[in-house]
Amino acid sequence: MNKIKSTLFLLFFTTILFSQVYNVKDLGAVGDGRTDDTKAVQMAIDKASKEKAKLIFSSGTYMTGMIHLKSNIEIEILQGATWKAIPDLSLFPEIKSNADLSQKSGYTMSRRAFIWGDDVENVSIYGHGIIYPSGDQHQAFPMKEENGAKRPYGIYFRNSKNIVIKDLHLRNSAFWMLRFYLCTDIRVQGIDLYNHANTNNDGIDIVDCHRVVISDCVIDSSDDALCFKTEAPFGTEDVVVTNCILSSTASALKLGTGSFGTFKRMVMSNIVIRPTRAEKIIHNLQVSGGIDGIAIMSVDGAAIEDLRFSNISIKGVLAPIFVRLNQRHKVTHTEYAAVKITPGSINGIHFSDISATDCGPISSNIAGYSGYPVENITFTNINFAYSKNGEKEDITKEVPENDRGYPNAMMYGANLPAFGLYFRHAKKILLTNINLTPAAGDPRPAIYLEDVQNLIGKQLYKNFETLPSSEILQKNSKQIEID
Repeated sequence: MNKIKSTLFLLFFTTILFSQVYNVKDLGAVGDGRTDDTKAVQMAIDKASKEKAKLIFSSGTYMTGMIHLKSNIEIEILQGATWKAIPDLSLFPEIKSNADLSQKSGYTMSRRAFIWGDDVENVSIYGHGIIYPSGDQHQAFPMKEENGAKRPYGIYFRNSKNIVIKDLHLRNSAFWMLRFYLCTDIRVQGIDLYNHANTNNDGIDIVDCHRVVISDCVIDSSDDALCFKTEAPFGTEDVVVTNCILSSTASALKLGTGSFGTFKRMVMSNIVIRPTRAEKIIHNLQVSGGIDGIAIMSVDGAAIEDLRFSNISIKGVLAPIFVRLNQRHKVTHTEYAAVKITPGSINGIHFSDISATDCGPISSNIAGYSGYPVENITFTNINFAYSKNGEKEDITKEVPENDRGYPNAMMYGANLPAFGLYFRHAKKILLTNINLTPAAGDPRPAIYLEDVQNLIGKQLYKNFETLPSSEILQKNSKQIEID
């Protein structure tokens, strides 16, 4: 019952009914684009939280350093208002909190943020104004410092609940634009996010969170556009994503790389994935159209169950879909160093009504590793058209396992032996009404199966003609039924 009440609260919580409304200018903020408004804005937030009041940012440009959010507050940023970070690293000190600050193996994520909420609840930030974390001011926030120790997140919530981010324009964070870690009951709706200021410049990262709704967003980022992770035993569960447009020069819609806990009960629908509108590609791999459209991975022991992807249009990526069970087995946070990592699992991913155009030359690929297959994977009503072709040598080229490597569709170091679908170390696969169209002159077959058990294929086509058996290559596979 408590879970139902909490979910209903999330769905209908758009604003808190406050008896008092303040304009930050009336509380000391200047908003002239030159004055340091940090102290005035922080005092206004402290006051509004104590009184359970609403704050309004009216027209103007408000320059601040790091701001610490408090509970029970509503912030409306009106059209014509910009909340902008002062480009001075000293104004963004390392956060003093237990928030994933102690990390091992030289892997240090950002400990700084522009707008920061720790252990808060009932926070709503919305409006048609702009939040601009000034990430493109590289004299303050170093360029290409890969893991961002000196680059603040745009907005960061940790261990918080009942959070709403709505209708804002978010522009160029120094690191990831919007990060939630160990949070519950999150709604992100109607945001317009553009994040092309640096490398490792994600759009939204949802890390170990439960009951999350993301809808009606346009996200265009240098690195992963919409990324779900689990770096703690809490896991990421009960998620809905719908009605979004995603663009990335890496992965548009991604689960991982961090995959320590669980991914369960996640539904993604009505999504368009298209190339970035950025004129300059900053990502170090320099793939303008993006590496993969949908990327799903368990590489650090995560159990992945019951994921559904439907009504999705993909354009321009190297590989439309990438699924990988791997054994990188990395512990990001020292506090979990004593937790024994066991092999992860991928069981129950369902793709339906998905089209892809102008993709390739890497086929959609779904793979476990020896002794640990991915299983219960279904593809229904799929139409993939590729525009970049492979070579004849790709058909017989040995594909490395690379089961401890960094996972993405490029991890095998070469094109795959099929142009359309590639399965390895997999079982219980159902393919129904699949059309695969190769690039002109591509000599590779449509489907390649290696160490696959119990695959059923019905209504399989190549360029809208019945797929001949010669277009399905098999290696060490059994119980393969093609109708």
